[in-house]
Amino acid sequence: MIAGLWRRIETAGEGYPPLYPAVTLAGAVAFTLGALVQRLPLAPPWWAVIATMISALSLVFDLWLMSKIPCILLAAAATAVFLLDPVAYDVAPLMLALTTAIAAAMETLRWGLFAAALSVGVIVVGSQSGHLDSPAVYVLAVLCGWLVGYMIMYQKLLSENEVRRQSERADRAAGDERRRIAREIHDVIAHSLSITVLNVTGARRALQEGATDEAIEALEDAERLGRQAMTEIRYIVKVLGAEAASTAPTPGADDIGRLVDEYRRAGVEVTLDMSGDLPSVPHRSARRCIGSRRSHWPTSSSTPGSRRRPSPCRPTRRSCCASPTRTPTPSAGPRPMDRGSTG
Repeated sequence: MIAGLWRRIETAGEGYPPLYPAVTLAGAVAFTLGALVQRLPLAPPWWAVIATMISALSLVFDLWLMSKIPCILLAAAATAVFLLDPVAYDVAPLMLALTTAIAAAMETLRWGLFAAALSVGVIVVGSQSGHLDSPAVYVLAVLCGWLVGYMIMYQKLLSENEVRRQSERADRAAGDERRRIAREIHDVIAHSLSITVLNVTGARRALQEGATDEAIEALEDAERLGRQAMTEIRYIVKVLGAEAASTAPTPGADDIGRLVDEYRRAGVEVTLDMSGDLPSVPHRSARRCIGSRRSHWPTSSSTPGSRRRPSPCRPTRRSCCASPTRTPTPSAGPRPMDRGSTG
């Protein structure tokens, strides 16, 4: 019973915290009972009883109807009936201030102003008919009720806009993080596969020429790099599934030498010139730089151990230039070999 009533109060709040509709309903009950007690002992024609029944009906509508307009009309009617049995210091018109605040907080601006005008009209008519004293006090209470309700509604709109902006920022951050992770995985796979292909190709050529030792060494390097790539991919997936952020350091300028050594072991001679603001050189830029130059190598390849023209790799703060090239065979045809590349 109590749980069901509380759910109805939450539904009647229309997005507000449950405390708001609970307080307004309790206030309406208090004002109704206060107006009824002021008119004791009751006597015919029982205006106070009729007004109490109308007010109770408005509370039922408030709980079960999403629109507050019927509640506003019934509250105004209940107040008007209470005023037919006038008393000193009447609390019945305070129901008008409460319903005006509810209308301003939960309805549109037009309906909020309508509720305020209707409440003021009931107070003015009751004063002109001699059933209500000090109408200015009650009019001021109605205006204050409308202002408070409008401020609550405006605050709710600001909160909803802030939640929407935070959700958009979170979506953008998640998208950026997905793209960053995709770049990381792409770099790991592209780097490892490029060197693995070099080693496998060299091993094949070495086996064709009978250089078994060189073929075995190239295959061992390919196996090692494949296992290393799988380890790095597992680590990235583990970081994605972890609750806390990883504290493992990101490869930086100090790891560029190891990157160049891996290409050298694959049979590519690369000259490394480390200069400039080295701590700010991204390890990814150097890896992309060397990998992008590999896309311009000729299709024919030489056997492991043959001479290749070394070319510089100079990582600086703004760029990284690497040109690991191979001397083309006559069947390969001319190719541009020294186009620059930025990483």
